[in-house]
Amino acid sequence: MPYGPLSQILVVVGDAALFLTILVCAISDIKDGIIPNKITYSVLILGLVLGLLNGGGSGFIQALFGAAIGFALLFFFYLWGGFGGGDVKLMAAIGALKGYPFVIYAAFYSAIIGGIYSLAVVIWRGKLRNTMMNIGMYFVSLFRPNSALASKLDPASSVAIPFGFCICIGTLWAVLEGVIGRSAWQLLMRF
Repeated sequence: MPYGPLSQILVVVGDAALFLTILVCAISDIKDGIIPNKITYSVLILGLVLGLLNGGGSGFIQALFGAAIGFALLFFFYLWGGFGGGDVKLMAAIGALKGYPFVIYAAFYSAIIGGIYSLAVVIWRGKLRNTMMNIGMYFVSLFRPNSALASKLDPASSVAIPFGFCICIGTLWAVLEGVIGRSAWQLLMRF
């Protein structure tokens, strides 16, 4: 990949777009429960264009690969009803902007943030026991669909969280690790 003044400008544009995207999407997901398509699609296209301008065909392929990885990481959870389509498209857009392996780290940290956030919300709302029962029944239904314990999850008793917000925080975590030069993995491996 060429590294010159144009390359530096393109990196700054990509980073600025990333920060603006996670700021707007975090606010939108918390406030309205949606991640706007016009943002995710625009950022996805921007990531592909920046990849093309910065690295030619190989840069475009890297951006496309990052988008595909980001999309694939959440798509199956979307099919199971665990995430919304905006979450999937946001992760794809992040992958297009930052590429692979960054999108893997961002998804991993998003999952950690989402788990902590979910647990806090469930405890705060006094639904920990019901949630644990729902999880247990879900796993029973996976392995023994005809069992008397197997049941469908009741969306009314489920607790939804704005996972797009968690993606934004997880992405910021991955960016900060890049700046610091140490990952949470390295810190965990010491213990």
